[in-house]
Amino acid sequence: MPSITKHNTAALAEVALAIATQADRLEVVLQLEREALVANDERTLDTVARDKDLIVRTLETQERERLHLARSLDISPGPAPMRAALAEHHPARDAWARCVGVLERCQAINSANGRIVETKLQNVRTALDLLSGRDMAASTSTYGPSGRTARAHSPLTIARA
Repeated sequence: MPSITKHNTAALAEVALAIATQADRLEVVLQLEREALVANDERTLDTVARDKDLIVRTLETQERERLHLARSLDISPGPAPMRAALAEHHPARDAWARCVGVLERCQAINSANGRIVETKLQNVRTALDLLSGRDMAASTSTYGPSGRTARAHSPLTIARA
């Protein structure tokens, strides 16, 4: 194995280990984010948002480096070719294999957190509509006695009360 290839493979192993470490950190932060969202803990959400942003930016930088090294070694950047490329670097190979699962869990947790945020935003929009006296009935239909859709009665809003 030429010296440059050996060097690039060692660098790829280092990057794989670094990505795995950041992926573990991201999973913890996303779980903390979920807990803070459920508890409406704004202070923790602020801290978690900063941590999450830093981790994601670090991961993006590391991923660019990984892709560059994979290209220099003429390997596909996918999970299986990466494991094969890291065959002689057991800790990195094992960390990379585990990292793929961690990142899949991170994606699922992040999606769930996004749904929580969207639900909270919808609740805020509904409350603002109620407080501002907007005609919520315009978007709410019910079925009348004839079976056809009919506008619901305009609710009494706090703005009118």
